[in-house]
Order: sequence, then structure tokens, then C-alpha cells
Amino acid sequence: MTPRRRTSTSTLLAGWLFADLLLGLTIIMLGAQAPPLSPVRPLADATQPPPDPTQPRPEASRPPPDPTRPQPSASRPLADATRLSPEPAPSPAEESPTPARPPSPSPAPSPCTGRVGGVRAKPITISFQVTPGAHDDMLAAQIRQELRKHRDRLAGQHAGMVLTFAADGGTGDGVRLATRVNTAIRETYPRIFGTAVTRNFHDLDAPRGSISMEIYSVTYGCSSGSGNPGSPDE
Repeated sequence: MTPRRRTSTSTLLAGWLFADLLLGLTIIMLGAQAPPLSPVRPLADATQPPPDPTQPRPEASRPPPDPTRPQPSASRPLADATRLSPEPAPSPAEESPTPARPPSPSPAPSPCTGRVGGVRAKPITISFQVTPGAHDDMLAAQIRQELRKHRDRLAGQHAGMVLTFAADGGTGDGVRLATRVNTAIRETYPRIFGTAVTRNFHDLDAPRGSISMEIYSVTYGCSSGSGNPGSPDE
């Protein structure tokens, strides 16, 4: 009987030990769990100051109106505002209408356009004699003296093209003499020949020193108001 009691006692001790270990593990597991998170107030609500007791309460927190107290009439302020508002003053446009301005007269068209029409088909021909070997000043004086003889034909003219034929020995000498003559007439009478187109030619049949000029005058669409281009008398 002694061995049987020892066996039952060992079994009971093992059962209590297992129960104690299970209880200890349960306590450890419960202690290891994190506590539940508490609700956190938003930062904006946390930083918002508490309500001021002196501020008026919102409409939702106001007490309902007393039904026994008479309410102000809504039409009375409107009637007072209508009675006190001044009548609009008449505008100056209604008092004195502005008379209509008469239409401004249109500018009269210019009687002269001054447009250039071209050059005349029939030239003014002039022939005279010069000294081929004369220096420039003497040549200009000779040309001035010869052109004064034709002042009636050149007065009021504006040369558009001048063809000059000169005779001075060989072909090259004749062209050079014609070039000198055209330069002299442009400097002597700039109002007549200042803007003219000149052409220089050699005259094969004329004697030495002979000058023949064909002057093509410019025609204008209107001559009123235009000044006299020049005259050989100047």
C-alpha cells in the first residue's frame, strides 16, 4: 500500500505544478500586451482656446423667443426708408438738352496735285560753240553766255533728260567734252538741270568745239502753285 500512495501523490503534485505554470504563462501574456490607445484630440481642437464666456452665444444656443413679447414689424423700417429717401434730382441732360453740333465741313479737294506726268516727246534743241581746251571756269562762262540767248525757251522748264553731242577730234575726246558741258550746265543752272539725266555722245560730222543739246522737259499734271524752276537770266 505504500507504493500506491506515493504514486497518487506524485500525480497530484504534477497536476498542480502544470496548473501553476499555465496560470503564470497567462499572467505573462496578459502583461505583455500593450494597453489600448486612448482617442487623441485633433491638433486644431487641442490648440483652440476655450470659448470666451463674454462672447455671444450662437443661434443654436440662444433661447427661443418669448411668444408673449410683441415682435417688431418688418414692414416699418421699409416704410421709414421709403419716406426718408430723397427724390432723385433731374439730370442736367433732362433739364437742358444739348443742341446737336452741326456737321463739320469736309475739306475741299486740292486744286493741284503736282504729280509728274513724264517728259515731253519734242525736245528743246540748242546748238553753240565752245573752246575744247578751255579750263572749267572758262567753259562754264561760255556755256552761261550761250544759254542766255535761249532764256525765253528755257524759262520755267525743268529738264528731265539731256542728250549732249560734242565734237573734239576723236571719239573719246568728243565724249569727254560732252561730259564737261553737262557738268557745267548742272552747276550753272541747278534749278533747270539739277536732277536731269544726261547722256554724252560724240558728234562725227560737226566741226571741233561744236555742241548740240536735246533737252526733254518734264511735264506736270498741275502747274498752279509750283514755283518757277529757274531761268538762264539768274
